[in-house]
Amino acid sequence: MLIPRERPYLEGLNSYYLHLEKFIEHLQGDIGSGGVHCVSPGLQMLVYFNEQEVISCLVQEKGRDAHFAPSFEIVRGRFYSGSYAISVHQLDQNAIFFWAQMPPFQRAKSALRSTEIPLPDLIFRLRMKQFSGFIEVQVGKKNEGGVLFFNEGERIGGSYTWGKGGMSTSDDDYNSLLGRVQVNEGIFTFGSFVKEDKQA
Repeated sequence: MLIPRERPYLEGLNSYYLHLEKFIEHLQGDIGSGGVHCVSPGLQMLVYFNEQEVISCLVQEKGRDAHFAPSFEIVRGRFYSGSYAISVHQLDQNAIFFWAQMPPFQRAKSALRSTEIPLPDLIFRLRMKQFSGFIEVQVGKKNEGGVLFFNEGERIGGSYTWGKGGMSTSDDDYNSLLGRVQVNEGIFTFGSFVKEDKQA
């Protein structure tokens, strides 16, 4: 499961104290749109919402791929039958539908280091291959970095640990990531979008 890199709007909550529907209603009035991330030892769920509705729900059981839940009721039932650590990510209007409707993806098993290939060179190669997917960038041993998204080789935006909103198209954020990787080394992992219908 891919999670926005920005610092959560809320974190450290426990599902035991929450009524999910009322909590989402409160968030819709408070932040407008975002995602509620629920984590237990064997299950992760992500509920994406905007001001009007719950848009989609992702479910991932341990050791299996994430998939879209057919309905909110399935997630609701699982929420009340387990115990979860809860965090909330605020997402801008331009980001919410991207995250909530992200295609399935296949992660590459191997990773690359910036000592093997500089990030700009890597992105140039991906452009030549008309790559659609993302690069996760971990900066050194620090808990910072970002996710860069691509559509047919073009960089369309990124989610950064120092950013906000979930999908920055700012060259300043991108250049900041490049600078940090040059100073501290970076580790790159990949996910390729799979061209198929949404998984049920």
